Amino acid sequence: MQLKSTLVNIIQRQQLTAFFQPIYATNANDVYGYEALIRGPSDSPLHNPQALFDAAFEFGLLSELELVCRRISIARFVALALKGKLFLNVSPMVFLQEDHPQGATLSYLAEHDLQPEQVVIELSEKYPIESPELLQRALMHYRDLGFQIAVDDLGAGYAGLKLWSEVNPNFVKIDRYFINQCHQDPIKREFIKSIISLGRSINAQVIAEGIETVEEFEQLQEFGMNLYQGFLFARPEPFPAVDLPAILRSYARAQNFPVHFEQMASSLLQFMQPRHGNELTKEVVEFLYKHPKVHSIPVIDNDKPIGMILRDNLLELFSTPFGRALNERKPISETMTKTPVIVEANTQLDEVAQLVTSEHDEKLLWHFIITDKGRYIGIGSVRDLLRQVTQQQLQHARYANPLSMLPGNVPIYQEVDSLIFQQKNFHFAYFDLNNFKPFNDIYGYAKGDQIIQLVAGLIKKYAPSQDFVGHIGGDDFVVIFKEDYQKENWKKSCEKIISEFDQHIEHFYDDAHLKAGGIEAKSRTGEWQFFSLLSLAIGVVSPDLHLCHSHHDIAELASDAKKQAKKLQGSAIFVCRRGSPSCCKVTEEVA
Repeated sequence: MQLKSTLVNIIQRQQLTAFFQPIYATNANDVYGYEALIRGPSDSPLHNPQALFDAAFEFGLLSELELVCRRISIARFVALALKGKLFLNVSPMVFLQEDHPQGATLSYLAEHDLQPEQVVIELSEKYPIESPELLQRALMHYRDLGFQIAVDDLGAGYAGLKLWSEVNPNFVKIDRYFINQCHQDPIKREFIKSIISLGRSINAQVIAEGIETVEEFEQLQEFGMNLYQGFLFARPEPFPAVDLPAILRSYARAQNFPVHFEQMASSLLQFMQPRHGNELTKEVVEFLYKHPKVHSIPVIDNDKPIGMILRDNLLELFSTPFGRALNERKPISETMTKTPVIVEANTQLDEVAQLVTSEHDEKLLWHFIITDKGRYIGIGSVRDLLRQVTQQQLQHARYANPLSMLPGNVPIYQEVDSLIFQQKNFHFAYFDLNNFKPFNDIYGYAKGDQIIQLVAGLIKKYAPSQDFVGHIGGDDFVVIFKEDYQKENWKKSCEKIISEFDQHIEHFYDDAHLKAGGIEAKSRTGEWQFFSLLSLAIGVVSPDLHLCHSHHDIAELASDAKKQAKKLQGSAIFVCRRGSPSCCKVTEEVA
């Protein structure tokens, strides 16, 4: 009874703390919402949520506990000004209690000026019940009030699948069991793909929760998921993260600056004589027997593709008992595959590759159909496509810096020239380390590489994902700031990079060097000299796009600005106000 007394006291005094774990949307590169999670008093045996809710269930106080949890979670969500949707956990068990109050959640929202449309009710199967009618009433109760519905822990048991079929929710969460090591388990992968497919068919958004490794995230990305929750991104906290974590910023940057293959689908064009939809299947089969190397034949109607004949499918059909007799007199339009991959001739190869690899039918992977303004002009070989894609990826790898894996000189030049051509204003920031060579001489190249990786990580952390980050080589980096050009948010990003760099750099020095404020090392002339601790110089230029005509002009401006920044003491930002290399200096600014 001591435990029950403790629980009653916690509920009456509302001695609970709301923690929040973010849910991220990769398709929007933003926080989608937060799941509210409750902790008991830190000095109590009911601090752990499992113990807390198990005790409430055991003592018949689940309804009372959940109402207090909702009230605290709503109030805290509003107090923290968190954006997106608030996910509230609700056990269907509470609706078995006759004294469970109706409309309490709605009154809590009104009290804190939060709309029901911002709240998602998670129906958890933690304490499953076999009462479809009760679930249906609970669903209608919340939906009538404007809430959205989520089924939690889908896959944890049979009840989760029943909840889906009976409730038709807005969201479904896949249980951590199926997420764990899914990249290594083909059965789990098939389960996840089937859930995603079912979700799309009923317009339910699927959320992957419990993601803990990069490999799990990358596997789910391949499946086309875009809602994520897990320790890999952020843990539940009373003051939760409000920005994208580093891994999602890197993903967003990769999405914003993809490697585009210059070739189009037309580069793979092969002509294959198409068949018309009204031709008899018997005639097509006879053609295939005479031409054993033909695997795919397009089918057209008025010059427009309507399907694809797949050799294996058709001959397999004719090999079955009565297959020939039942199908040989049918038009080929009835026995063909009706959903081939069809692309326009000017489609880039990376897009073609995505379309082809997203198909679930492996037998479609011989060929795809190529059209010109909707009219059939030929087919493309998937083998040739993958060969060209691989060659382009190898070429891109040669352009990337192997230490930071950031784009190197060629992509940087291409990005600058593209912006100049489009006349899109930007700030070009050139980053360079002061005293890096003597540090390398004293501490070695391995530790020098760690410094370079530190700088790369900080730049990727604070440069918005819409902005281009490149690694020229050595300790030289660039950021092309395009976001909010007029607001000068680039300056805040640079200041944050410098601030965190200065905090971290001391950890790379011995105590004696820290106490001395630097190191003794040979200069470039071979003379011993004192060098201060590593610092970061940033030269920033805002080019006049009417006067700058290529990346050569920008490089000259930025190089000069960087030299000026290196003359300043410690980490510093130098802003060049010249619009082009040919302009005389009007004003310069030290940020």
